[in-house]
Formats: sequence, C-alpha cells, structure tokens
Amino acid sequence: MNRNLSFYLILIVLVVVDAWLLAHPNLLGKLGVLVFKYDMIRTFPRALATVGISALISTLIVAFMPKAGKQTALIVLGILTVGSIGLLINTIMKFSSGSYAMTGAGFKTGAILMPIILLLIFGNGLLETLKLKKA
Repeated sequence: MNRNLSFYLILIVLVVVDAWLLAHPNLLGKLGVLVFKYDMIRTFPRALATVGISALISTLIVAFMPKAGKQTALIVLGILTVGSIGLLINTIMKFSSGSYAMTGAGFKTGAILMPIILLLIFGNGLLETLKLKKA
C-alpha cells in the first residue's frame, strides 16, 4: 500500500508540474495557444484541470479494468500503454521541428510530459494486472 501511495504522490507532482509548464509558453507559444484556441491550457488553473482530469480518467480506467477480468484488462491496458508510447513518439517528433520547436523549452517539456504521465499510469496498471493471480 505504501508503494501505491508514493506512486500517486509522484503522479500528483507530475500533474502539477506539467500544468505549470503548459500554462507558461514563450511568446510564440502564447500566440499558438491563442491562434489554435487551446483554451484548456491558457491559464494554470485550466491547464491543471485539463491535465488532472486526463490523469484522473486514466487512473479510473486502470482501477476498474481488473473487474472486467484479467485477460480483458491485459488487452485493454496493453493497447492503452502502446497508444501512450505512440503518442509520446508523435509528440516528440512534433515538437522537434517546425513552429512547435520554437514554443520554449518549458512548454515543449510540458507537452512531452503529458504522454509520459499517461504511459506511467497505463504501464503501472498493466504491470499490476500482470501480477494478479488468476481468479
């Protein structure tokens, strides 16, 4: 149980840091947020709500997956973990070139941190499901 508590405390810290980074782009990043109407990350409270709700929904999916059966949980969490890896790769590629690359190091880090948070949640859920004994 202590390991679970520390995982969730680290997750909360990552969510707050990610929201802070996303809410504070440089001037070009601020223009991008306005032009592309990314209202969900325009301010720190909005970014915190966006990142927090995403992490909460992901955590709830992981929490309720074992109730669907171990095999189903493994398949769904495996797909979500692989999807998070794909999202991470896509985000890194997107923020490595073009106008996204000029949005500031903090904003880029925040953008890359979101799929990492999802990967941690789904990957941890997958590992915990693998450890479950067959019902």
